[in-house]
Amino acid sequence: MKICDIDNNKLEEIWDFPYPIIPDIKIDASWKQFQEHLKQPSKRNYPKTVLVVAILLLLFTTYFFLEIHNPTITVNNYTQIEKEVTLPDNSLVILKPGSGIQFKENFRSTRGVDLKGEAFFHIVKDSLKVFEVATKFIAIKVLGTSFSVIEKEGSEDVEVSLYTGRVLIAVKDKVESWTLIPGERFNYTKGQSYINKFDTNLSFEFGNKFIDINNIELDKLLIFLEKRFGYKFKKDDYTKEKRVTLRINENDSLQEILKLLSTINNTNHEMNTETKEIEVTTN
Repeated sequence: MKICDIDNNKLEEIWDFPYPIIPDIKIDASWKQFQEHLKQPSKRNYPKTVLVVAILLLLFTTYFFLEIHNPTITVNNYTQIEKEVTLPDNSLVILKPGSGIQFKENFRSTRGVDLKGEAFFHIVKDSLKVFEVATKFIAIKVLGTSFSVIEKEGSEDVEVSLYTGRVLIAVKDKVESWTLIPGERFNYTKGQSYINKFDTNLSFEFGNKFIDINNIELDKLLIFLEKRFGYKFKKDDYTKEKRVTLRINENDSLQEILKLLSTINNTNHEMNTETKEIEVTTN
């Protein structure tokens, strides 16, 4: 029923109805109670999900802000000599020619580099932050150690040689992981992984300008030379149980080393530059 439909007699009855009188003291008390309620702070019970979202948003905003102010550094070695790179935690990287690394300007929460090519690492120990080297196919985790990584361009071949400390190696899309101790070399080639041993003294990786070889088995020295210069020795029985003592400088050529070995062992070395083979004969 609309108000306009009520006749005048009804309006007069409603207006003249004898309502009970409310004392002034109750009216004042009600006003005071209402005013006190307005002064009280609002108490809202937010759902837990809202609080979680707010915390996550704050963390994401903080992380995003820090990442903006923590740019990625790229270092490439386009020269023909090794290049030394000092990382934010003072770890040392000796970057080989034609290689490159990327890393964050500041190691706030994590330490690590992305490597393309070949490099030697001497990592400063930090028990709270693992250092990680990532290549296209493998990831290496360490706390503090020295090791070298070789990733051959255009293939899936990767080689990790450990000199001090320990490393943990994981291969992309593989469940297994491998732990190395000093003197072990990890090879990943054609989808297969294996570990073999090597002599840590036969290396220029620590920045040494020469290697003093003292009474070492000749077979081990020839393996080192094969790897260093890319030639294959056609060994004879004369190498068995034979030992040599000499010094090899970092800048020595293969020809210079072979000439020295010829003098020491009374042998001849014929190099075939096409097949990359060296034939050893005795005088």
